[in-house]
Amino acid sequence: MKKKIFIQLFLFSLFFFLLIFSYYKYFNKESQNVTEVTQDKDFKKKKNETNIITDLKYFSVDEKGNKYEIKSEYGEISPDNPDIIMMKNVKAIIEIYNSDPIIITSNFAKYNVKNYDTSFEENILVKHADNKLNGKNLDLSFQDNLMSMYNNIIYQNPDTKLFADKLEIDLITKDSKIIMNNKQSKIKIIRKK
Repeated sequence: MKKKIFIQLFLFSLFFFLLIFSYYKYFNKESQNVTEVTQDKDFKKKKNETNIITDLKYFSVDEKGNKYEIKSEYGEISPDNPDIIMMKNVKAIIEIYNSDPIIITSNFAKYNVKNYDTSFEENILVKHADNKLNGKNLDLSFQDNLMSMYNNIIYQNPDTKLFADKLEIDLITKDSKIIMNNKQSKIKIIRKK
């Protein structure tokens, strides 16, 4: 008789335990809502992180053998235009056939992945052979083969130091124009030797 009562109590306890477990697992609304909110937060976090690219590098070669390479510490796809990459800590190398490479560094750049046009900003340094250029802004247009640098330009080579407002250089012929925004101001040139 004791065995029979013990078995009945055990089965009743097991049934009661399964009933409570089932209720909390499948029918309790509070536990389901908490899980859904957590999943939504994780989804939003992942969605915001997908636009950032680290150790970014683009490379292109045209039909004439000219090469353009641009690297950055990280980049982010523009929310306004998916063809524009916003880059930070940038280094670009332009290798034009039969010419020394042009090396450009800057804090920021906007790079167009379709036409390779690039706008550099802040702490720009351009090196070409013995020539150095510093300035605040630089635009590269590969469709026009033009480099346009503006705002506080300082040009240096072993013999000369030059101050101007704007400089335009044809990337193929190396012809350049030096411009002052105020026509009454003159380009300042200092001879080093």
